[in-house]
Amino acid sequence: MRSRASLLPHLLAVLGLGAVLAGCGSGPAAPPSTVAPSATASASASALPRALGGLIPVAGQAPVGDQPWYLAAGDSVTFGFTVDPSRFGVNSSWALQLQPLLAASGRTWSLYDTACPSERTTTYYTLCPGRSQVPFLATTSQHDAAIAAAGLHRASLRAVFVDLGSNDLLDGLRHGATVAAMSAALTSALTRMVDEFHAAAPGVPVILCNFYNPLANLEPATRAQLLTVNAAVAAVATATGARLADFFSAIDTSTAVPDPHLCDYVDCAHGDVHPTVAGQARLARAALAALDAR
Repeated sequence: MRSRASLLPHLLAVLGLGAVLAGCGSGPAAPPSTVAPSATASASASALPRALGGLIPVAGQAPVGDQPWYLAAGDSVTFGFTVDPSRFGVNSSWALQLQPLLAASGRTWSLYDTACPSERTTTYYTLCPGRSQVPFLATTSQHDAAIAAAGLHRASLRAVFVDLGSNDLLDGLRHGATVAAMSAALTSALTRMVDEFHAAAPGVPVILCNFYNPLANLEPATRAQLLTVNAAVAAVATATGARLADFFSAIDTSTAVPDPHLCDYVDCAHGDVHPTVAGQARLARAALAALDAR
């Protein structure tokens, strides 16, 4: 059995959702219920949409007038990144799938999705590494775009969702940081973000999203490690008055090993850690549940 230390790279690679962790390896594909993402051929598969010019359209648009709207700030998951060729040209991100769910309850809100692939809580304030896929972030930071919109259209802003921090953990691994140290850094970064949104749009609910584990079948011991990280995210939500969207429970629906449902919601068929369309739909429902929580 592998030690906790040897499992850490696998966990943090998973959490680097906007980085490169895809690829199917050679030989016949495993059945969807058991296949797990491989880190072996990650760079080529994750780079495919970029190499083809970025075939996932940006979801939503900047707020206009007094139309009620919601903001989604995040990385590749919220952006809708996928390596599945059949999904190129269509954005199925949870942030976009949330829109009809809101409309069904009478909330005809528009979406402004500022999410950017490979974003970190640090690059959120500078320039996103994946900004070539988000034209309006070519010369500005996601932070500036999001805060400016929240300030200018505060009266019509109905909710802010924040799904950031996974790539910070990958960077921490590269520098040899411990899970405790990375959780502390993430706590500081997310607290700052929530506080900034509260200041820019007082009274508007801010919803933090925790992290799911696409390697739960391949490396079951990562479950406990991810619980530590998610506990830090939950603590930030409590301390700042934010709400918590439980993305972990939306995707990791079983404690069985292996989880028979994991690859329904994670794109194992393409060796990718990003959600399937069904997985994104579950994240959308988790986001709605957090928004409606009292």
